[in-house]
Amino acid sequence: MSNRVRQYSFPIVLSVILIALVAYIGYNRWHPGSGLRVEGNAPTFALQDLDGQPFSSDRLNGTVRLMEFMYTSCPDICPATSYNMVLIQNELKKQGLFGDKTKMLAITFDPQRDTAEVMRNYAAKMDMDLSGWVLLRGEETETAHIAEQFGVTVQNLGDGQFVHNATSLILIDGKQRIRRVYRMGMDMDNQQIVRDIKALLKEGA
Repeated sequence: MSNRVRQYSFPIVLSVILIALVAYIGYNRWHPGSGLRVEGNAPTFALQDLDGQPFSSDRLNGTVRLMEFMYTSCPDICPATSYNMVLIQNELKKQGLFGDKTKMLAITFDPQRDTAEVMRNYAAKMDMDLSGWVLLRGEETETAHIAEQFGVTVQNLGDGQFVHNATSLILIDGKQRIRRVYRMGMDMDNQQIVRDIKALLKEGA
């Protein structure tokens, strides 16, 4: 090989190596071990649990959680979402992954009607295992503000009806980071959500 060929080959090889290195770093930045990129930090908040006690989201650090914004008198998408979350709960229980390692979190838009008693009855009706569920309520404006911080818009239509965007189901890792946002209701892919949860647990996030 002539010196001139060697002279041109070396920069080309070096460029290819650098491009590959940048691509590798970029891939791992946006696709950490689980394959789920970090969408952003989850806002912290404090509401009331069903015993009327303050509950800070910081208490859930270290656990992977699937969070829904909902209200119990919703005629369609909310109960369908809760039902699917219970199916996910049951699958995680079979694998010994529910409760200590993963949590389900439900926050109501409608604290006026969703009293602690109403939410307990809703939980029983839906077969929610409260050893791994956290149900929270607060002032309506406060809850709407928290939802907005998560990118969820909600509007009170009166007569106990609310509208909100269908992407109000959020997967949060143990480091308080949003890792995926799902569509709610019958559009949920429960198997994919279980895989995502297990991937985060394996990642140690």
